[in-house]
Amino acid sequence: MKERSPTTIPQYKLGTIILMFIWPALWYTFLIYVVGRQFIPTGGTVPTWLLLTIAVLGSGAELVAGLVLLRREGYRLTINALRDRIRWRWPKGRNAWILTGVVFVLGMSLSMMMGPVNRAVASAPGFVPPEWWPAASNPTIPVNSASDVFPDISLEGNFLFVFLYFVVGLLFNIFGEELYYRGFLLPRMRGVFGRWDWVANGVLFTLKHVYQRWLYPGILIGGLSFAFAAGPLGSLPLAMVFHWVGNFLFNMIFLITAALGIT
Repeated sequence: MKERSPTTIPQYKLGTIILMFIWPALWYTFLIYVVGRQFIPTGGTVPTWLLLTIAVLGSGAELVAGLVLLRREGYRLTINALRDRIRWRWPKGRNAWILTGVVFVLGMSLSMMMGPVNRAVASAPGFVPPEWWPAASNPTIPVNSASDVFPDISLEGNFLFVFLYFVVGLLFNIFGEELYYRGFLLPRMRGVFGRWDWVANGVLFTLKHVYQRWLYPGILIGGLSFAFAAGPLGSLPLAMVFHWVGNFLFNMIFLITAALGIT
């Protein structure tokens, strides 16, 4: 099959772009508030097994959609065939890596500063998290250890769970979201937004998380960082690294120390 040149990537119109962000928002909302809500005990919080299942089904749908849509464009689903289309490469040159470092430090610093802002937003009408929302993404609940995030899991010596959490997070949340939003969708937004396509991508990615809108300030910083890495810096793997560090680094440190019995 003849491969499509990156310079001839079809461009979406504004309505289609918005639709491509709306359907995942609706899908996640359905999984959480309609299906998942049925499995949450009265007065309790989301069980860990349910949290992971929603992550697999939610981001898994984005991963499958991204692969299917890339295949429909005429690409074979291999790294060699997709390399240029999804920008599967690292930044080149010293200046690009210096800019990468600046964006990374700035993004991490601003993200850490968003904690109080997220908590303030979470107290505003219409933005208050449900009582059963998990501590991992609930700014109203203090988190001091892995047991605060996974209260229903025995963590000491449980390296199998640590590995499962790592795989689910990397394959679905990181690879799934980044392939769909930055690998597939971002290059199709240039026709509408021009060189500010990465800004539009980050903003719409933030709004897509309406099902956890109390985290909008932090998600916006992350979304813009990921989109900048994949857009102006031209590196989807770099966007994945940024995303993983922002979403999972501290949780993984907490989990590993808990599994080792270190308090």
